[in-house]
Amino acid sequence: MKYLIACDLDGSLLNKQGQLIQKSIRVLNQLRNEGHIVVLATGRPYEGAIPKYMEIGLDTPLITDNGGFISNPMDSSFARQKTYMPLPVVHELFKHTKDYIISAFFSDNEIVYAYKYDKKLEEYFNGINSEHVIECEFSNLTVEPTGLVYLIDSKYMKTLETYVDQAFGDTLSQRLWGVDNGYALYEIYLKHISKSSALTYLLDYYSMKKEQLIAFGDGINDVEMIRDAHLGVAMINGVDEVKAVCKDMTQYSHDEDGIAKYLIKYFNLKDEE
Repeated sequence: MKYLIACDLDGSLLNKQGQLIQKSIRVLNQLRNEGHIVVLATGRPYEGAIPKYMEIGLDTPLITDNGGFISNPMDSSFARQKTYMPLPVVHELFKHTKDYIISAFFSDNEIVYAYKYDKKLEEYFNGINSEHVIECEFSNLTVEPTGLVYLIDSKYMKTLETYVDQAFGDTLSQRLWGVDNGYALYEIYLKHISKSSALTYLLDYYSMKKEQLIAFGDGINDVEMIRDAHLGVAMINGVDEVKAVCKDMTQYSHDEDGIAKYLIKYFNLKDEE
């Protein structure tokens, strides 16, 4: 059976330094040569993911923005799928949350649109480019985002969550990335969009069944993908929420060739080391 193999980048395929390990590149290309389809599925924006895509040498679709954008950099005939948050929703959301926003941003192509841009956000979201930042109030935005990142005072966590659920419950969801030193980091995104929804689209595109999907992930944004995949594999270094919904787990971390070693064993590949 041929498989669609989806890999998250940060915390999964990349090591602690954010680099690809040569063993991973070799194993993924070995599987591609055997007819399997290897896809990157990342929360990074396109510009932050494309260097890794090219380094591996892929020619398959690329899932970025946590499923908000599906493209194929090597195939101009592939119909790009990009899903945006409606501007009226973004404007209304900002007006009602502005008082407790410490910083907010989203990226579109090579540009970061930000309200009170804070460079420490780059520690959490790889691939954003602070060299091209447009600062503005989001109530005046004319560019539609695929999703938003909010850094707020942790005292207002319940306020934000309740407002999003009550005002936009049919449209938006929020994802808490963490709380640290009185700050809470949220991602706000379209309810029906995730890495899982993007992979469902690609399964249909390739006329493949769910039973042919293997996915690897470590973070809170991987929960749907790992939960919904026929074989959803959590990284051993992953968060508890991912481990709670996985079907299996790697024996090794992202810093120890975890995905490559799992795939070598699963597909009975020859380990050249």
